[in-house]
Amino acid sequence: MPDQIKSKVANTAKSALPWQKGIAWWLVLIEGIVLTALGLYMFFAPASANTIIGWIIALTLVVGGAVSLSLSLKAPDKSPARQWTMIHGIVGLAAGGIAILIQLLSGLSLQFDLTLLGIGCLAFGGVGLYMLLNKELSALRRISVLSTVLFLLLGGLLLLQALGVGTLATTLQIINMIILIGGIALIIWAFVLKNDAR
Repeated sequence: MPDQIKSKVANTAKSALPWQKGIAWWLVLIEGIVLTALGLYMFFAPASANTIIGWIIALTLVVGGAVSLSLSLKAPDKSPARQWTMIHGIVGLAAGGIAILIQLLSGLSLQFDLTLLGIGCLAFGGVGLYMLLNKELSALRRISVLSTVLFLLLGGLLLLQALGVGTLATTLQIINMIILIGGIALIIWAFVLKNDAR
């Protein structure tokens, strides 16, 4: 019986992937076109791309914080895991809210904006890292290692950029290339799916 459950879960997870053959080809094509358009826009309008990435970071912090806060409020017991999940959620919501205010109040200096955004990312990633490394909080392993590392790295890069080291421009170019390659790959895969559908 456990093997059947594992098989069913694995099949469900595989069918949810966008590159699987069960998905409509036109949906993959739309995803590819949107990613390619975003990548090209970021390439030709780097100043606007920084603003877009700032909004993406802000919204990601808000969503991550909201998810953690929601998980903590649904937990039945008052364990340390619940408390740290709540702290993680509050830090994410606060950092995301500050990042949104930064975007709305564009009159502040870029260095100040980058510093606040960097500190917010480091705080959110730092709380996530503490939760992952603390053996007493083993129930919190479901929090993604990837997002924790991403926010720590992003926060460090933003602070280095604010200090004038200039690492963020290279990182943005790498992100731009990944978005473009991903968009083109999805467009190609959409046509493969279309041919298979025939």
